[in-house]
Amino acid sequence: MKFKKPIIWAISLVIICVVALAITQPVLVKAILAKYKSTDHFLVLQADNRIRYEAPAKRSALILSGFLNDSQGVVEHALNANFKKPVEIYICASQESFNEYVFLSKNVRGAVYWGKLFLSPGAFNIGSTKRLTTHELTHYLFYTHLGEKAHMEGVPLWFREGIAEFVANGGADYTFKKEVLELMSHKEREAYLSGKLNFWFFTQNARDAVTKDGVVNWLLYRIGALFVHFIHDSNPQEFDNLIKLLLSGIEFGKALQESYGKDTESLLKEFTLYLSYET
Repeated sequence: MKFKKPIIWAISLVIICVVALAITQPVLVKAILAKYKSTDHFLVLQADNRIRYEAPAKRSALILSGFLNDSQGVVEHALNANFKKPVEIYICASQESFNEYVFLSKNVRGAVYWGKLFLSPGAFNIGSTKRLTTHELTHYLFYTHLGEKAHMEGVPLWFREGIAEFVANGGADYTFKKEVLELMSHKEREAYLSGKLNFWFFTQNARDAVTKDGVVNWLLYRIGALFVHFIHDSNPQEFDNLIKLLLSGIEFGKALQESYGKDTESLLKEFTLYLSYET
């Protein structure tokens, strides 16, 4: 009997801590739940074992199988690197199901979380599914080389999204015989030159990548991608070296210095001068 009271107090304390955590750190709780949520119920597509899908999403799985080889090839060619782990893509049958795995962004169409690439129904209903898949596969290739922690901490958010868009654009081919400026709309150039987007190149908060409605802020992605194209076109050989260093685990700032001999701020100034001069 004398042990019952301490046990009751201990249980009560644990319950209070759990409730307090859920109230004060809801994102952390969602992250933990997402990490350990099982994907065992996803079915493996017989025609392509890289694709896993919830039963109602078989049609989407078949659509994906039609171009997955091409998307994977584009990523490997653009980055001059191979996936170090087998590609696995999980197709959710509903946005609600997707949101249980991708806890930060309620309306995005695709994401890599905890080492798994998820696509929502929206990936097949809005925009180019192939382009989106190529974007997400770029994230996944980095993950297979670096792991979750090193990828998130060693590569800044703007470059993670910028390089994924660079690859989705077609890599170096996108600006072949063209200037970055030619591919940039007036709205995009003005938005960048206004300085209102400067925060994008220094934030590490993934929530800055989405709008208040939970959808991707494509202007930020687009500007970041054009900056990556600018960096590439200024010295393609060193760009290849930069990617090689990053995939080997070298932190972004050090890799940039070793390849280009410059930091992000210096390259941003060059980009600003380039756009200002051409205006």
